Amino acid sequence: MENNNNLLTIDEARSILRVGRNVMYDLVKSGMPHIKVGKQIRIPQEALTAWIKNQTIAS
Repeated sequence: MENNNNLLTIDEARSILRVGRNVMYDLVKSGMPHIKVGKQIRIPQEALTAWIKNQTIAS
């Protein structure tokens, strides 16, 4: 089972990505890995790191 320290809030994840709140929620709605804890959304830190790597465009 994952440690809760590895679960990011929306605000923590958006701070890492440097995006606004609305953009963060749009990313979650469009398929960014996340889990729901009641009504709250949490993003596993490892999943966010993997998602970022998958979004990287080689030049």
